Amino acid sequence: MKRFLIMMVLALPLALAGCGARSSSTDTATQAQSSGGTPATVASTEIQELTDQTLIYECPKCGMMFSAAGTCTMDGDSLVATRVDYLCPADQKPVAHAGQCPRCAMNARVEKTAVAAATGTP
Repeated sequence: MKRFLIMMVLALPLALAGCGARSSSTDTATQAQSSGGTPATVASTEIQELTDQTLIYECPKCGMMFSAAGTCTMDGDSLVATRVDYLCPADQKPVAHAGQCPRCAMNARVEKTAVAAATGTP
């Protein structure tokens, strides 16, 4: 029994190391604000692979893609709004999503274009 108790006491810090290891986006924004910096806006969700998104937010430095505007979780750079188009490689006409084109056997070509920021001039 004594050995079991000692093993549990030794294993407890290892088990707790994983708890709370990842901070949420609100924690990161709060940390940035409390450290004297401006309030940081952290992007909500990273996009691992494009499927049918037409507007994404991309980091100009590392290229990570996010579903909402804010800052990159990797390097803190401001994200750029980017339009995504999916085109058939055979006829250059739009298709609905990434992956195999419904008109030919090839995968649709993905084109990303930065969206210009709206200007305040009338």
